Amino acid sequence: MASGVSCFVGPQMRREFSRFGLDRLRILTGVLELLGAGGLIVGLWWTPALRLAAGGLALLMLAAVAIRLRQRDTAWLIFPALLLVGINTVILVASLSR
Repeated sequence: MASGVSCFVGPQMRREFSRFGLDRLRILTGVLELLGAGGLIVGLWWTPALRLAAGGLALLMLAAVAIRLRQRDTAWLIFPALLLVGINTVILVASLSR
């Protein structure tokens, strides 16, 4: 959730999106991250929300990895998004057996 909120108010996120040339997508990204976080919470009680949120966040973070690779960022900067791809993919796959 913190990452989603920082898309709205964080100067670091403003700089990053500007560096990527994606200023116009910053607010949308924040909204999607907050919806995904909320969906993971709701998904504790309603499995379809869990699947949608985990799948959506995995795709969003996969896009983040691709953008960072395109920017030739260091592995250290790519790792958090890659980790979140993995975590959300595990959540999604595990939810399919519920």
